[in-house]
Amino acid sequence: MDDVKSQLWRGNLLWEGMRMMLPEHREKLIQQERDDWKVDLHGPLDDDQWYEIGLVVMDALKHALPVSIKYWEDGFYIEKECYIYKVDHENKRVRIEHGPDDDSIREWIDMRVIYDVQRI
Repeated sequence: MDDVKSQLWRGNLLWEGMRMMLPEHREKLIQQERDDWKVDLHGPLDDDQWYEIGLVVMDALKHALPVSIKYWEDGFYIEKECYIYKVDHENKRVRIEHGPDDDSIREWIDMRVIYDVQRI
């Protein structure tokens, strides 16, 4: 009887090495979990929302006021505090900068992904 118990216990130890996870598997699990959190791009905003966003953006552009902009990027909504640097009406995008200095980081954001803009 003791021999059977020792074989069962030893048999479980044989599979202990299978508990390790390869880096490729770990990365895939992390990517899959991240994909589960992704959301779709919001639907088209109505005219009143665009009007309010336009007022805040143009006011911030004219007076160099900081704003909080919420936009969609790669399946996630991102909220940033920034300054409006430029508005490109032809290509429908906004250029933001992360500080009022000349050497601050600037990036373009398409209008279609913008969800909300608020004054700070």
